[in-house]
Amino acid sequence: MAAKKNQDVAIPEMEVITPLLADAHPNHENHLCHIISLRNMKTAAKLAKDAQYICFLCGRSAKSAKNLCEPMKI
Repeated sequence: MAAKKNQDVAIPEMEVITPLLADAHPNHENHLCHIISLRNMKTAAKLAKDAQYICFLCGRSAKSAKNLCEPMKI
């Protein structure tokens, strides 16, 4: 009995919608993703200390929800 060869399985293409972190939205200049893009790591570290929220988009964490684009309570 001959063994069957593995056949390539076609995976259907899926449309993935990814919001851009750089999209304009209110107070983005206060969000960690923007602050880190400016390489202001001291400010970023202060905002992330004792984090209570995590960003749904980028995964960064911050003490205050106002410093994230899409905050979720940890």
